[in-house]
Amino acid sequence: MSDVKRVLIVGAGIGGATAAYALRRHGIDVHCVEQAPKSSAAGTGICLLYNTVRALHSIDLAEPCLEKGLQFERFRQFDAQGNPIAVNPTQPGVGIRRPDLAQILEGAAVKAGVRLDFGVTVDEIMDRGDAVDVTFSDGRRGSYDVVVAADGAYSSTRRKVFGREFDPEFVGQSCWRFSAPRPAELDGFFLFRNEQGGTVGAIPTAKDSFYLFMLENSKEPMWMPDDQLHTLLKERFKGFTAPLIRDAIEQVTAPEQVIFRPFDVRLMPGPWWHRGRVVLMGDAAHAPTPQLTSGGGMAIEDAVVLAECLAAPGTAMQALEAYSLRRIPRVKRVWEASLQISRWERDDPLANADSTAALLLDTYRFLSEPM
Repeated sequence: MSDVKRVLIVGAGIGGATAAYALRRHGIDVHCVEQAPKSSAAGTGICLLYNTVRALHSIDLAEPCLEKGLQFERFRQFDAQGNPIAVNPTQPGVGIRRPDLAQILEGAAVKAGVRLDFGVTVDEIMDRGDAVDVTFSDGRRGSYDVVVAADGAYSSTRRKVFGREFDPEFVGQSCWRFSAPRPAELDGFFLFRNEQGGTVGAIPTAKDSFYLFMLENSKEPMWMPDDQLHTLLKERFKGFTAPLIRDAIEQVTAPEQVIFRPFDVRLMPGPWWHRGRVVLMGDAAHAPTPQLTSGGGMAIEDAVVLAECLAAPGTAMQALEAYSLRRIPRVKRVWEASLQISRWERDDPLANADSTAALLLDTYRFLSEPM
């Protein structure tokens, strides 16, 4: 029998909400706090690969995602004009709008009995050895058997417990994203490349929508004025004349439609992803580049495995060590592959196009193995 009875999860994003729900399924009392004042409706879309859908199936949450999103089994490559270069079958995945996914995960957690507080942060953490005492920003206090840091790449929980040396670092790339109505021909993950080395991707998120992204290289993090994002986006897409891209660009008429973000990455070293009774998961432990569209998916896997370990017979320390041993080798391979593709894209995307596609498909095959 597990000695873990009460868990605090810091962060109610993809990983945190999934972990909260998965833990409640095992009968563990869960308190989840989120610094945002309410559930976020921001974001474009996310790709849930086969391994992620499989993890969601294990906790009975795949069907709502399949209903809201769009399943696909193709990876297609094109030139900038839209001429096909290659097509590869992949294990079934699903694209879904981020707000839809957030609603599914948060709704499941609350329905299962998770106590979810928005607009609350953690001020102090004191690990006493047999429990963790926490003071919150609203003055309340609580004591927990385990504290889970699911508060993202810039995790304040990680900084409190592990120090600033593990803050994420800029990787030399940024991303432009926006959503548009989905054309019927978009039946999978599409990737377009121009002769100057530019890369544009397109992923369906529902029967009627998809999102596009463009990668941009720079030595230093770039800042873009919020009120000019739509204009700056269109300038960068000029080298792509594929009808699918041009039709989508015409739908962008306001800066609020565009998201721009630099990529800051971090992979926490082993052998453990915990310090005492505080454990890291998702981007707090392994913030990747997005080339393999696996950041959210790996966080969902983390959540399922962490819940299994914490519910298994034994002590909290045994559970957290078992979680680290199961997750670190798998996550490390995916994180490193994604970073390698990012490097190839920064160095010479055209010359490395075949290597990029080969590594991407090889990692997808690896992800289909048991987690």
